[in-house]
Amino acid sequence: MDLSNLNPQQQAVLGQWLMQQIISQKTVPSSSPNVNFAHGPGGLFSHPALEQPLYSAVIAPWTGLQYVLPVRGTVKTDPLYGIVTGVTATTGSEPVGVCDDPPTAGLLKLCMQWYPLARDSRQTSVIDISRGDRITDRGEHTDFIVYGQPFAWSKEQSAVPGIPSMGFMFGQGAESEVTKRMVEFMTAWSRDFARIIYTGNPTNNTAQGGYKEPFGMDIILNTGHRDAETAQLCPAADPVVRNFGNLNITGAANTANQASLVRLISYIFRNLGQLAAQANLLPVEWVIAMPFGMFYELSEFWPVAYATYRSQQSGTGTTVFVDNMSIENRRDDMRGDMLKRTGQYLLIDGQKIPVVLDDAITETTQANACFSGTMYFVPLRVLGNREATFIEYFDYNQANVLKQAQTMAAADTFSVSDGGRFLIHKKPPTNFCTQLLAVTEWRVVCTTPYLGARITNINYCPLIHERSYDPASNYHQDGGRTSRTGSPSYFSIV
Repeated sequence: MDLSNLNPQQQAVLGQWLMQQIISQKTVPSSSPNVNFAHGPGGLFSHPALEQPLYSAVIAPWTGLQYVLPVRGTVKTDPLYGIVTGVTATTGSEPVGVCDDPPTAGLLKLCMQWYPLARDSRQTSVIDISRGDRITDRGEHTDFIVYGQPFAWSKEQSAVPGIPSMGFMFGQGAESEVTKRMVEFMTAWSRDFARIIYTGNPTNNTAQGGYKEPFGMDIILNTGHRDAETAQLCPAADPVVRNFGNLNITGAANTANQASLVRLISYIFRNLGQLAAQANLLPVEWVIAMPFGMFYELSEFWPVAYATYRSQQSGTGTTVFVDNMSIENRRDDMRGDMLKRTGQYLLIDGQKIPVVLDDAITETTQANACFSGTMYFVPLRVLGNREATFIEYFDYNQANVLKQAQTMAAADTFSVSDGGRFLIHKKPPTNFCTQLLAVTEWRVVCTTPYLGARITNINYCPLIHERSYDPASNYHQDGGRTSRTGSPSYFSIV
């Protein structure tokens, strides 16, 4: 059927008809709405004696690496990123006579890298819009303010990377039925997808592509890189990967392990810097990502170990002294502002290398309240300002999704947020029951993995472990209830 001859009015009629056909076959909200209300009978915040200020103890993950990685939009589903890995050896023999042919130069070698798009989606609970923002009686209040914003750690951080900006703030969560559900939606999104930037693996994809994972940093910063087309191994593209063997770095009894880790980190950084210089990619900007607890333990001993792990020239019977006050000042300076998570660094060969604290890095529980974690050396930029590691998202704006939806979907069914990073869909209602969902497609790209590194199985033992955002963690705390129960009225029913 040729649709090009239809006028705009006919196209609109056809679009509405097609939408009705889609609605009849697509999933619609359940006819049983969620009954965990914000206000009204059974509402979580409906008690008349509840004071206006509410204080949040909700913890969302601090996804440190996502805060520093550049983000860009694309409509390319499967771009290839090339690494020129070398030139084959010269062939032939040196000429005997002045007119003989000399040896032939070798050939350039290319290793193409592929980074698949992930696909993340979540939906709100079902809401019965006919209920509206009702309240039980004059004793119920709706002017609550929730103090505490788990999705941003300072006023300067108005947007949180990787979470749809839906026009709602966490502090509005007690205002209405809609804001409550949007806050629940944002919390789920922030927690459920936090670790994928590190642990992502396409082998976890669902069968028909409804859920996909990208290559996470555990795969990108690993040995065994291959050409995307031929599967030929490309060792020149491999980063440095070392296993620290779960050696404990906490406490005075483990000074030898501490010195070994300082030496290993220093040599890795030295090696990466030398490679960058040899490849003429300087200046390079690196960050080192690690869990909060690991950095605190590392910074506890780093100034002393850094000052003493090298061979010292001293006479027989002499003692090498370390100035404790200088050590304390260096330790404090390295830790920066731990509460705002800014200013952290490691001093390596006289250079302050920025540290990114990231709650999304997996910690494995060990014996004696110790933990095992991974440290990531991530090349952010090369040649001064060329982005080397970045997040790329499928741009629903560039892809004209909304333009197509104007013809093929009911008005106001679809929208986008965050510059086209998230596609928002309002499901066709089931009578008065409505629901909203969002989807995004993205990937992590590292164009110079050979300038990165990873140290696995570093064992550390904090005296007190910080709380965790992850409901599956032993260090997650919540409690309380999700609704109020009992009669909606204070008066008996006769």
